[in-house]
Amino acid sequence: MSINFGGVLALAGLLAVGGCAADRGYAVPDHVCGVPVDSAALAPLLPDGEGLTESFTDKGQGSVSCRLSVDGSTVLHLAADVTDRGTAAVSLDDDGLQRLGNPVLVDGAGDVTAVADRGAKAAAECTHAGQPRLFVGLVQSEAAPPRDALLAFLASWFPAARAALGC
Repeated sequence: MSINFGGVLALAGLLAVGGCAADRGYAVPDHVCGVPVDSAALAPLLPDGEGLTESFTDKGQGSVSCRLSVDGSTVLHLAADVTDRGTAAVSLDDDGLQRLGNPVLVDGAGDVTAVADRGAKAAAECTHAGQPRLFVGLVQSEAAPPRDALLAFLASWFPAARAALGC
C-alpha cells in the first residue's frame, strides 16, 4: 500500500485554513476610520472573534483617531495628525514609540517610518490649507503581530488617511 504524502499534506492544509476562517465571525472590512484599506493587509492584525466595531473620534484641527474592537476589546488604534513641519514626530527617542517595544527606523510609508513590536508610525511632509505641514500616522496593536504585517497595513492606510485630512 502506498500513501500519497503530497495529497495528505494538501488535505491537512485545506482543513487548517478552513478551521481558521470559521473562527472569525465577521468580515474583514475594506474601509476603516473612514478611509479605504487593503483588507488583506488588515486581516493579520485582527484576531478571531464574533464581531468587529469601530469607534472614530475627530479631535479637530487635523487630528483624528479610531479604535477597532473585536468582541468589545480594543485590538487596534489608529491616529492621524497634521502638525508643524519642525516636529520630530518619528524618532527612536520618542517615548510613545519606546512603549511599543524595540522601535527601529525602516523604509516605509512616509518620509520617515518606524516599526516596533506593537505598532508602526510614519511621517511625511505635505501642504495643508496652503501651509507646509507634516502628516503623522500611527498604527498601534494591542497584540504583537509580525512587523511586516504592521508595515503592510501602514502602507495601505497611511496614504488614504493623509488624503482624508487634506494633506
